[in-house]
Amino acid sequence: MTHPLVYVVNQNGACLMPCKPAKARKLLRDRRARVIKHSPFTIQLLWDCEEHVQEVTLGIDKGSHVTGFSCVGNGQILLSGEIHHRLDVKDKMDARRAHRRSRRHRLWHRPPRWRNRASSKRSGRIPPTIKTNVQEVIRVVRKLPLPISAIIVEDVQVDIARLNNPQLQGSQYQDPTRLDENLRIACLMRDEYQCQSCRKKQIRLEAHHIQYREHGGKDMLSNLLTLCEECHHKLHQGKLKLNVSGVSGHLDQIAQRTMQGKSHLYAMLGAPTRLATLFGYQTATWRKAQQLPKEHDVDALCLATYTTGERVPYQRERFFTISFRPRQTRRRFLDVPQKGKGRVRYQVNEQLDGFRKGDIVRVKERYVKQINSIYSTGYLAFPRVKGEPANARPKDCCLLERGRTILWERKTGEDRQETSRIRHGS
Repeated sequence: MTHPLVYVVNQNGACLMPCKPAKARKLLRDRRARVIKHSPFTIQLLWDCEEHVQEVTLGIDKGSHVTGFSCVGNGQILLSGEIHHRLDVKDKMDARRAHRRSRRHRLWHRPPRWRNRASSKRSGRIPPTIKTNVQEVIRVVRKLPLPISAIIVEDVQVDIARLNNPQLQGSQYQDPTRLDENLRIACLMRDEYQCQSCRKKQIRLEAHHIQYREHGGKDMLSNLLTLCEECHHKLHQGKLKLNVSGVSGHLDQIAQRTMQGKSHLYAMLGAPTRLATLFGYQTATWRKAQQLPKEHDVDALCLATYTTGERVPYQRERFFTISFRPRQTRRRFLDVPQKGKGRVRYQVNEQLDGFRKGDIVRVKERYVKQINSIYSTGYLAFPRVKGEPANARPKDCCLLERGRTILWERKTGEDRQETSRIRHGS
């Protein structure tokens, strides 16, 4: 069984290789280290130590809603997880636009100001939704408590230049008897992941050769069609006929699926660390060769090990789910005035007995929670989780960290118990 690790930094804040929990407990017991972060559990050494570190490769499977990452070093997964991006940015931008429009109508004596939006006019501007998505990945990478020596990011899902020339290059793990994975994914993307016979989705899909290989059909995008497994079998058994002639000319549609902010991501991550990119079909090929499940952190693991061909055992003992919480809001008042009170402030209770929104606390010496809200009744409110308290009084809480905007959560109960033992020095 793989055990959790304790991450280590030196006096200057530079990341070192992690250690086992037993060694971390001894260092904390002898006052040779101090805790600087509880999740992921990180300690800082209190003496000047030698910085002998090994190479750690970070694989990033960039997505619009969820981004997977995996740090591989010394033949094992040192840290992995999923970054769940904020999806409320567009709604907040729309709300801000509506409030500005409302203020312009109220302030009739003030002339309209249309040319003072410097951020909207500057060259190379990135839309707020895309920029937020990219910045969240950059923030997490910079907070990783490991000495990252190389970063590999998944680029576009298919290599457009190889669609009509599927020569096997750069991948020694691909089965030569199968259809090139680059072409198969491009075919599914073009047909919007839908069977072109029965129009079903969310089922197993295959790429069918319109003109069979034995009849001279080539491995080209124009000769492929997306079919479900059932229709594909019926077609080859002669029980189904298709009246199609192939589709082509959809390269621009595939190219438009590339995320606009990836160039910004590459520039920011590639400045301090070596950065390389791989295509999505290469990741899928290596994942299937290892017979691994389709998960975001699995794709990130395949990215980190693709060039070396190292088979690293897959595990989730060091897996974290990362989410984000806005630090502040520009909203000052509630939308609807209250009877007898008029306009009421949006945030009445900013703090309670030294606790603020966003603080990480330990509740009743057992649960680690983040403060979402402060009630006027004198309670601290937390995210609702079945079997855990949704609120508590300040006297039952112990402050761990101030104002965290990046929340790291573990899912396994054994890891939580082990981390709790380390914190208490048992």
